[in-house]
Amino acid sequence: MAKKFEEKVKDLETLINELENGTVDLEDSIKKYTEAMKLVKECDEQLKTIEEQVSKIVLENGNLEDFSIEE
Repeated sequence: MAKKFEEKVKDLETLINELENGTVDLEDSIKKYTEAMKLVKECDEQLKTIEEQVSKIVLENGNLEDFSIEE
């Protein structure tokens, strides 16, 4: 089952903390960095998808319309 966005962010925060504390050896640091970059990419893709969904509203007739705030 795919992790939720919030779970991915929490995992990313954990990895960053582990890398920043300086107690991880070089080999593990590389693995954790690689895992962190993968999570960043997944989160970015998920955010883009969410932004696309939020930028559209469904009209009463079921049609999608761009959602924009008039200034």
